[in-house]
Amino acid sequence: MDPDTEVELPMEEEQTDEIEDRPQGMRQVWMLTFSLAVLQVGFGIVMPIFPYYIDSLGMAGIELGVLAASFAIARIILAGPMGRLSDRVGRKPILIISLLGFAFSNIIYAYAYDVVVMIAARSLEGAISAGFFPAANALVSDVTTSKNRGTAMGYLSMGNMVGFVVGPALGGFLAQFLGIRIPFILAGLAAFFTMGLLYVLVQEPVKRTIKEAVPKVPIREILSRARGIYGALGIAMFANMFAMGILEVAFMLDAVINLNIQPYEIGIFFGVIGITMIFGNVVFGKLSDTRGRKWLIVIGAIVGAGSMGMFILAQNSVNLVIAGIVLSIGMSMRGPAIQALIADVTDPSAYGTMMGVFGAVSNSAYAVSPLISGQIFDDTGSAALSLLIGGGVSLVGAAVAAVLIPGKSSEVDSEESSQPEVDGIDIAGND
Repeated sequence: MDPDTEVELPMEEEQTDEIEDRPQGMRQVWMLTFSLAVLQVGFGIVMPIFPYYIDSLGMAGIELGVLAASFAIARIILAGPMGRLSDRVGRKPILIISLLGFAFSNIIYAYAYDVVVMIAARSLEGAISAGFFPAANALVSDVTTSKNRGTAMGYLSMGNMVGFVVGPALGGFLAQFLGIRIPFILAGLAAFFTMGLLYVLVQEPVKRTIKEAVPKVPIREILSRARGIYGALGIAMFANMFAMGILEVAFMLDAVINLNIQPYEIGIFFGVIGITMIFGNVVFGKLSDTRGRKWLIVIGAIVGAGSMGMFILAQNSVNLVIAGIVLSIGMSMRGPAIQALIADVTDPSAYGTMMGVFGAVSNSAYAVSPLISGQIFDDTGSAALSLLIGGGVSLVGAAVAAVLIPGKSSEVDSEESSQPEVDGIDIAGND
C-alpha cells in the first residue's frame, strides 16, 4: 500500500495526553448520559405495569416469562451484528435507529389486546434496539482512556439509573390513576424526544488522519489475547442480569399476588434501587479507576447473592426496599468495572463488536432467567426457588472472577502475557 495513503482511525490511547488536556471527551459522555436517562424513563415506565397488564389479559407466569425473554432473545441475535455495524457506519446512526424502533414498539404495546401481539412488539423492541447499548458503550470507549474509563462508564450507568428512578415511579402512579396503557404511549414519546436530543447533542467520536494503514485486528485474535479475562467478565455479566430477570418476572408476580404490593409501591421499590445506583455507579466507577476493577466485580457479585436471600425473607414493602438497596449496591460495584475492563483489554478497532458480544451475553441471561422463574412460579406459587438459583449463579460469577481476572497486569498467565500489550493499557485497570 502507498505509504502516503491516508486512513481515518478512532482517537485512542496513544493520544492520551491530548485527550486529557481537552474536555470534549467527557462532554460527549455527559451528553450521552443525559440522552440515555431520558430513554430509560421510557424503559422504566412500563416495568411496574407488566404484571398487571398480563393479569388483565388472563396470562400466566410462563407467558410473562416468554414476553420478557422474547426481548432478550432478539437482542442476543442482533447485538453482535449491530455492534459490528456501529464500528463500520458510526455510533450515532445506530443509536438513532434503535430509539426509533423502541418508540414504535411502545405504541404497539399501548393498543395490544392479545398476547401474540405483545410478544411480537416485545421482540421488535429487542431486535431494533439491540444496537443502542453496545453503540453507547463503544462511543464512551472511543472518547476515554484507561485512566478515566471507569469514571465515564459510571456516569453512563448513572444516566441509566436516573431513568430507572423516574420511570418506574412515574409508571406506577400513572397506572394507578390513569390506566395501564397511558404509560406505553408516554414511553414512545420519550423515545422520540431522546432521538432528537441525540441528533443535536451527540457527535461521532473525533477521528484523526495518519499516514499509514493499520489493519483491524480479527475478533479471534482479540479474544485470544485475554481469554480468561473475557470468559470471567462474560460470566460476571451473565450473573448480574440473571438476577434482574428473576426480579422482573417471578418476584414481581410474587409481590403482587402473595404480598399484595400495589403499583405505586413497585414504583417506589425500583425508584429506591435507582437512586442507590445513581450514586453507587459514580462512586464505584471512580474507585475502579484508582483501585482496580477485579475486587469490585468479585465483592459486588457476593453482595448481589446476599440480596437474593433477603428477598426470600421479605414480608412487606419495607423489607423489599432494604433488599433492593443491597442488590443495587452489588450491581453498582460490578457494573461499571465490568464495562471498563472490557474496553481496557479490547483493541480500539473492535469496541463496538466486543460491546455487542457482551451485550448478547447479558441478554442471554435475561432470556433464560424469566423463562425459568416464570415456570417455577407457575409450579410452586413462589419466587423463593428462583431467587436461590439467582444467588447461586451470582456466587459462581464471583468465584470465576476471583480466579481468572488478574489483580495487576503482571499477574496475567503466561499465555496471555505472551500476547502484545493492548495499547499499553494495564488490563487490570490500575494506574
